[in-house]
This record gives sequence, C-alpha cells and structure tokens, in this order.
Amino acid sequence: MRVFEFIIVITVVYGIFEYLKQRQKFQQERIKHEKVTGDLESELTNIKQRLVVLEKIVTDKGYDLKQEIDDL
Repeated sequence: MRVFEFIIVITVVYGIFEYLKQRQKFQQERIKHEKVTGDLESELTNIKQRLVVLEKIVTDKGYDLKQEIDDL
C-alpha cells in the first residue's frame, strides 16, 4: 500500500507545480496584454485629438472659400 500512497503524493505534488507554472504564465500574458491595451488606448486618444483638429479645419468657413476658389 505504501507504493500506491507514494504515487498519489507524487501526482498531487506534480499537479500543484503544474498549476503554479500555468498561473505564472497566465499572469505574464495578462501583463503583456495590459501593456498592449494601454498602448492602443493612448494611440486612440491621439487619433481622436487629431480628428478634432481636422474637423475644425474642414468646418472652418475659410476652408470652404479656398475650396471654391480652387475649384474655379
């Protein structure tokens, strides 16, 4: 019976180590994804700011006048 108990203990210990290894891997992936998400959020903020500037330029009355002159 001692051999069977030893096999059970070895199996449980191996399972615990595998669980801890997978947990650490998952945490590293989560940190990596958080960094990518932060980068994408900052890029989106930058694009939104540029869009506001472009909207101001296009809706400016001077821009319309210049377009009409250029079209002539």
